[in-house]
Amino acid sequence: MSVEIASPAYVLRTRPYGELDVIATLLTQGHGKLTGIAKGAKHSRRRFGGTLQPFVNVRVVFRQRPHGDLVFLVRCELLAPLRSFSEDVDRFAAGSYVLDVTDRMTVGRESGHDVYGLMHETLALLDGGIAIEPVLRAFELHLLAASGYEPALDRCRGCGADLGRGDGAFLVVERGGLACRRCVPPGEIVRPLAPATARLLARLATRPIGEAATAGPIPAEARSVAEQMLASVTSGPVRSRAFLMRSRVDSTPRVR
Repeated sequence: MSVEIASPAYVLRTRPYGELDVIATLLTQGHGKLTGIAKGAKHSRRRFGGTLQPFVNVRVVFRQRPHGDLVFLVRCELLAPLRSFSEDVDRFAAGSYVLDVTDRMTVGRESGHDVYGLMHETLALLDGGIAIEPVLRAFELHLLAASGYEPALDRCRGCGADLGRGDGAFLVVERGGLACRRCVPPGEIVRPLAPATARLLARLATRPIGEAATAGPIPAEARSVAEQMLASVTSGPVRSRAFLMRSRVDSTPRVR
């Protein structure tokens, strides 16, 4: 009989399998991202009652299967519910985006302890009532770094010049960061950024995520830069982004 393994985890997504079973993808603290089958989960209150859903921190117990990539989910034990996500549509949209982006940026068991810790801290901050926009922008930049795509935001990716002063910076998505005017290749399509935006992004990327709320208002330019850098490396579309856009109070009437 295979050994049972336990780890704190969050459910990233689920789908039904047959009449009674559920396929669940989770991000665990000790074993990265895994997908498993929960037999009889739809009617099992004792083993899975109320736990195979988003915004619930659980202790998942699973067994490796001798063949195939799916694990066998034995049970989930409730550790802590994050209640504000069911009471506030803006926070629900933000939390859904965090889960979705994390899912897109992690591949199987390769995702490390740092990604789980980042997601856990971000969800806890959002659940605690912290301002949504700065936390999401900091989360995006920290997730890029934790996934091996750390962007260059305070210095030019080409020559290392300080981008917080001078004649501005330019987003070069293919290079994974910003560049100064001298290092932009002729004919390449780039996006100019204000020096203040470059400084703000660098601050969000390097400071602890818990300090994001002290960054002040987040300009649309900074939001767009973070989203573009993520879009260039995610495995597939982040569908929750449209929902997040509709929930923003500053969205245009067309988007809302």
